[in-house]
Amino acid sequence: MDAQALWNRQLLLAYHVYFEHKEQFEKQSDSYPIWVMFAVESGKFRYRIGAESGEASAGELIYCPPGCTFHREMVSPLGLHYIGFEFAGSGPSELKHPLPSVRSHPTDSIRLFSDFAYLRKLHLAVDQRSVQRKQMILGDIWQLTCEDWEDEHLEDKLEHLPISEDALMNRATEWLYLHAYTPFGMNELSDLLGLSPVQFTRRFRKSFRMTPSDFVRSLRIRRAAELLLDTDMTLDQIAGRCGYENGFYLSLVFAKSMGMRPSKYREKNRV
Repeated sequence: MDAQALWNRQLLLAYHVYFEHKEQFEKQSDSYPIWVMFAVESGKFRYRIGAESGEASAGELIYCPPGCTFHREMVSPLGLHYIGFEFAGSGPSELKHPLPSVRSHPTDSIRLFSDFAYLRKLHLAVDQRSVQRKQMILGDIWQLTCEDWEDEHLEDKLEHLPISEDALMNRATEWLYLHAYTPFGMNELSDLLGLSPVQFTRRFRKSFRMTPSDFVRSLRIRRAAELLLDTDMTLDQIAGRCGYENGFYLSLVFAKSMGMRPSKYREKNRV
């Protein structure tokens, strides 16, 4: 399944066990009736699930679908979060929506290890409040996973960027695509290219018949439109994913570009 369609899936925590220093696996292979995540905080192990195999180390997540055989071999002792979960609105054995990969290595390692730290503190807690907090942390780890899977297809997306005879401006479109969804200053790119802001804008407009700001805006609005239709994210959440400071500003830019407010767009076009 395309990573974008997974953003809106809600994970329901079934159990969470933390191993601070696991030196060996009790079984070299196993299967589970529900989804299982091995979240590696330290150490390393080899895995094979279906046709996928590799080595998982600190900061990586391995997802095993229900009913699939999970082969594993210890390489070095693990700090490991062993998490069982189900997808909301589906049976425990539902395999209609396969993941892009059983492995994920989120790029935002600071946020991921912060989630790990909170899970460590809560792993023995069974009161309702602690369980709810673990559920929220699991949701955040899932968002980091989806973000990683989405970035895995970046090379395919770069192939569809506009191309001009100006090689320097082609480099500029790639840089803008890679940074479009985070706050940045256009002067940062012009300095990197060795051009003044005026020179850069003039060459970019000559190459693509639009300004660099117009290009970035089109990328951001396109992603916002996708998130409006494919997820239940709030406008502030979508703004954060599209490089805008808040939902109010995104709403103004979106309405100017699309001719309607985001809420109206979602209401009118969602199936």
